[in-house]
Amino acid sequence: LDVHFSDRLQGLAVGAYGLFLTTEDGGLNWSENPIGEEDWHLNQIRRSDSGRLYIAGEAGNICRSDDSGQTWTVLPSPYAGSFFGVLPLEGDAVLVFGLRGHLYRSEDAGDNWQPIESHTQAMLTGGVRMPDGRLVVVGLSGTVLVSDDNGKSFSLLQQPDRMAIMSALPVEGGKVLLIGDGGTKELSIAVKE
Repeated sequence: LDVHFSDRLQGLAVGAYGLFLTTEDGGLNWSENPIGEEDWHLNQIRRSDSGRLYIAGEAGNICRSDDSGQTWTVLPSPYAGSFFGVLPLEGDAVLVFGLRGHLYRSEDAGDNWQPIESHTQAMLTGGVRMPDGRLVVVGLSGTVLVSDDNGKSFSLLQQPDRMAIMSALPVEGGKVLLIGDGGTKELSIAVKE
Protein backbone atom coordinates (compact mmCIF):
# COMPACT_ATOMS: atom_id res chain seq x y z
CA LEU A 1 0.00 0.00 0.00
CA ASP A 2 3.01 2.33 0.39
CA VAL A 3 6.79 2.44 -0.17
CA HIS A 4 9.58 4.49 1.41
CA PHE A 5 13.22 4.63 0.28
CA SER A 6 15.83 6.35 2.45
CA ASP A 7 18.31 6.22 -0.46
CA ARG A 8 18.66 4.42 -3.81
CA LEU A 9 19.18 1.02 -2.15
CA GLN A 10 17.46 0.96 1.25
CA GLY A 11 13.69 0.66 1.05
CA LEU A 12 10.62 -0.35 3.03
CA ALA A 13 7.15 -1.38 1.85
CA VAL A 14 3.95 -1.79 3.86
CA GLY A 15 0.67 -3.41 2.91
CA ALA A 16 -2.38 -5.49 3.69
CA TYR A 17 -2.50 -8.02 6.52
CA GLY A 18 0.58 -6.65 8.28
CA LEU A 19 2.86 -6.92 5.26
CA PHE A 20 6.25 -5.29 5.93
CA LEU A 21 9.05 -5.73 3.40
CA THR A 22 12.64 -4.47 3.30
CA THR A 23 15.15 -4.19 0.47
CA GLU A 24 18.85 -3.38 0.50
CA ASP A 25 19.41 -3.52 -3.27
CA GLY A 26 17.05 -0.91 -4.65
CA GLY A 27 14.09 -3.27 -4.85
CA LEU A 28 15.63 -6.15 -6.79
CA ASN A 29 15.07 -8.42 -3.79
CA TRP A 30 12.68 -8.02 -0.86
CA SER A 31 12.58 -9.69 2.56
CA GLU A 32 9.45 -10.05 4.65
CA ASN A 33 10.07 -8.81 8.19
CA PRO A 34 6.80 -8.52 10.14
CA ILE A 35 6.81 -5.74 12.71
CA GLY A 36 4.26 -7.43 14.95
CA GLU A 37 2.02 -10.41 15.35
CA GLU A 38 -1.19 -8.64 14.29
CA ASP A 39 -2.27 -8.73 10.67
CA TRP A 40 -3.82 -5.27 10.45
CA HIS A 41 -3.39 -3.39 7.18
CA LEU A 42 -0.43 -0.99 7.23
CA ASN A 43 -1.64 1.87 5.05
CA GLN A 44 1.10 4.49 4.90
CA ILE A 45 4.73 4.99 5.92
CA ARG A 46 6.42 8.41 6.23
CA ARG A 47 9.77 9.76 7.47
CA SER A 48 10.13 12.84 9.67
CA ASP A 49 12.85 15.47 9.27
CA SER A 50 14.58 13.94 12.32
CA GLY A 51 14.69 10.50 10.66
CA ARG A 52 11.90 8.82 12.60
CA LEU A 53 9.60 6.57 10.60
CA TYR A 54 5.85 6.40 11.20
CA ILE A 55 3.24 3.93 9.96
CA ALA A 56 -0.51 4.59 9.95
CA GLY A 57 -2.65 1.47 9.97
CA GLU A 58 -5.98 -0.20 10.32
CA ALA A 59 -7.85 -0.39 13.64
CA GLY A 60 -6.09 2.61 15.15
CA ASN A 61 -2.60 1.18 14.75
CA ILE A 62 0.25 3.71 14.71
CA CYS A 63 3.89 2.61 14.79
CA ARG A 64 7.15 4.52 15.12
CA SER A 65 10.75 3.54 14.44
CA ASP A 66 13.63 5.55 15.85
CA ASP A 67 16.28 3.41 14.10
CA SER A 68 15.44 3.49 10.37
CA GLY A 69 12.97 0.62 10.58
CA GLN A 70 15.08 -1.91 12.46
CA THR A 71 12.69 -1.94 15.44
CA TRP A 72 9.19 -0.57 15.90
CA THR A 73 7.14 0.77 18.80
CA VAL A 74 3.35 0.53 18.71
CA LEU A 75 2.16 3.94 19.85
CA PRO A 76 -0.87 4.60 22.05
CA SER A 77 -3.81 5.27 19.76
CA PRO A 78 -6.42 7.98 20.27
CA TYR A 79 -8.93 6.17 18.04
CA ALA A 80 -9.91 2.55 17.31
CA GLY A 81 -10.84 3.21 13.66
CA SER A 82 -8.48 3.02 10.72
CA PHE A 83 -5.83 5.61 9.91
CA PHE A 84 -5.00 6.06 6.23
CA GLY A 85 -2.30 8.68 6.56
CA VAL A 86 0.46 10.05 8.73
CA LEU A 87 2.16 13.41 8.21
CA PRO A 88 5.32 14.23 10.19
CA LEU A 89 5.60 17.95 10.92
CA GLU A 90 8.31 20.22 12.34
CA GLY A 91 10.24 18.88 15.33
CA ASP A 92 8.49 15.96 17.04
CA ALA A 93 5.00 16.96 15.88
CA VAL A 94 3.01 14.51 13.75
CA LEU A 95 -0.53 14.16 12.39
CA VAL A 96 -2.55 10.98 11.80
CA PHE A 97 -5.86 10.92 9.95
CA GLY A 98 -8.42 8.50 8.62
CA LEU A 99 -12.02 7.33 8.83
CA ARG A 100 -14.92 9.72 9.41
CA GLY A 101 -12.71 12.82 9.34
CA HIS A 102 -10.72 11.78 12.39
CA LEU A 103 -7.58 13.90 12.68
CA TYR A 104 -5.12 13.87 15.60
CA ARG A 105 -1.91 15.77 16.37
CA SER A 106 0.99 14.84 18.63
CA GLU A 107 3.72 17.19 19.83
CA ASP A 108 5.87 14.38 21.30
CA ALA A 109 6.48 11.93 18.42
CA GLY A 110 3.21 10.09 19.00
CA ASP A 111 3.32 9.43 22.73
CA ASN A 112 0.25 11.64 23.33
CA TRP A 113 -2.47 12.80 20.94
CA GLN A 114 -4.98 15.68 20.74
CA PRO A 115 -8.03 15.66 18.46
CA ILE A 116 -8.09 18.38 15.79
CA GLU A 117 -11.38 19.61 14.31
CA SER A 118 -11.51 18.58 10.63
CA HIS A 119 -14.94 20.09 9.84
CA THR A 120 -15.87 16.91 7.92
CA GLN A 121 -17.07 13.34 8.34
CA ALA A 122 -15.33 12.31 5.09
CA MET A 123 -12.50 9.77 5.13
CA LEU A 124 -9.12 11.56 5.07
CA THR A 125 -6.69 9.88 2.69
CA GLY A 126 -3.56 11.99 2.09
CA GLY A 127 -1.51 14.90 3.34
CA VAL A 128 1.42 17.08 2.31
CA ARG A 129 3.61 19.84 3.72
CA MET A 130 3.83 22.80 1.36
CA PRO A 131 7.16 24.61 0.78
CA ASP A 132 5.92 27.61 2.79
CA GLY A 133 5.04 25.40 5.79
CA ARG A 134 1.30 25.15 5.26
CA LEU A 135 -0.27 21.71 5.52
CA VAL A 136 -2.87 20.22 3.19
CA VAL A 137 -4.90 17.12 4.10
CA VAL A 138 -7.30 15.67 1.51
CA GLY A 139 -10.06 13.10 1.45
CA LEU A 140 -13.28 11.77 0.01
CA SER A 141 -16.19 14.02 -0.97
CA GLY A 142 -13.83 16.70 -2.30
CA THR A 143 -12.34 17.41 1.10
CA VAL A 144 -9.35 19.77 1.24
CA LEU A 145 -8.14 20.89 4.68
CA VAL A 146 -5.50 23.63 5.01
CA SER A 147 -3.48 24.60 8.09
CA ASP A 148 -1.13 27.55 8.48
CA ASP A 149 -0.28 26.86 12.15
CA ASN A 150 1.61 23.54 11.88
CA GLY A 151 -1.53 21.44 12.18
CA LYS A 152 -3.07 22.98 15.30
CA SER A 153 -6.17 23.98 13.32
CA PHE A 154 -7.53 23.48 9.80
CA SER A 155 -9.88 25.29 7.43
CA LEU A 156 -12.10 23.30 5.07
CA LEU A 157 -11.96 24.18 1.37
CA GLN A 158 -14.78 21.90 0.19
CA GLN A 159 -14.48 21.20 -3.55
CA PRO A 160 -17.81 21.70 -5.31
CA ASP A 161 -17.50 18.58 -7.50
CA ARG A 162 -17.37 16.41 -4.32
CA MET A 163 -15.01 13.97 -6.13
CA ALA A 164 -12.81 11.79 -3.92
CA ILE A 165 -9.26 13.09 -3.52
CA MET A 166 -6.70 10.44 -2.63
CA SER A 167 -3.43 12.36 -2.63
CA ALA A 168 -1.90 15.83 -2.98
CA LEU A 169 1.43 17.21 -4.18
CA PRO A 170 2.83 20.74 -3.90
CA VAL A 171 3.38 22.55 -7.21
CA GLU A 172 4.83 25.97 -8.03
CA GLY A 173 3.04 29.19 -7.29
CA GLY A 174 1.40 28.23 -4.00
CA LYS A 175 -0.72 25.57 -5.64
CA VAL A 176 -1.43 21.97 -4.73
CA LEU A 177 -2.08 19.17 -7.22
CA LEU A 178 -5.12 17.13 -6.16
CA ILE A 179 -5.20 13.52 -7.37
CA GLY A 180 -8.32 11.39 -7.23
CA ASP A 181 -11.51 10.22 -8.92
CA GLY A 182 -11.66 13.30 -11.12
CA GLY A 183 -8.07 12.83 -12.35
CA THR A 184 -5.69 15.65 -11.43
CA LYS A 185 -6.55 19.25 -10.67
CA GLU A 186 -4.44 22.20 -9.53
CA LEU A 187 -5.86 24.19 -6.65
CA SER A 188 -4.57 27.63 -5.71
CA ILE A 189 -4.36 28.13 -1.96
CA ALA A 190 -4.13 31.62 -0.45
CA VAL A 191 -0.51 32.48 0.27
CA LYS A 192 0.48 32.56 3.94
CA GLU A 193 1.12 36.14 5.08
